[in-house]
Amino acid sequence: MTAVAASSPSLFGSGLVVRRVDGARMRTVPQILDALARAWDFPDHFGRNRDALDDCMRDLPTGLRTPEGTPSTGWLTIVDDASQVLADEPDAFEWFAESVDFWRDSYRDRRFAVLLVDDDPGAVRARWSDVGVRVTDPAEEI
Repeated sequence: MTAVAASSPSLFGSGLVVRRVDGARMRTVPQILDALARAWDFPDHFGRNRDALDDCMRDLPTGLRTPEGTPSTGWLTIVDDASQVLADEPDAFEWFAESVDFWRDSYRDRRFAVLLVDDDPGAVRARWSDVGVRVTDPAEEI
């Protein structure tokens, strides 16, 4: 699930393990690799390339606990300032947007989601929709 909103909803009781990244620090592919590697604590052998990112995002650790202390039922990455993602490398945006769907589709027994937060959610929604990625409202999905 990919959702867009002007602010993050309450996630209390959602069962999701949440990591937050800053889209303003994800303006290039290397910055995306670094931000997600830090957020999800990728293993030392992470190769810092697109294929390695796919591998790690499709193999996130199970057994994590929510802030409430319950076992997690999935993962959520919140991207603040989402309009800034790949602003310096717009030709790579379609790859990234499609990758999010690819990662989500690889999880059958657990939830995987990305929440795009921005002051202009309409523009973010349009940007993702323009490359064929369905974006929903977080109230529908989270």
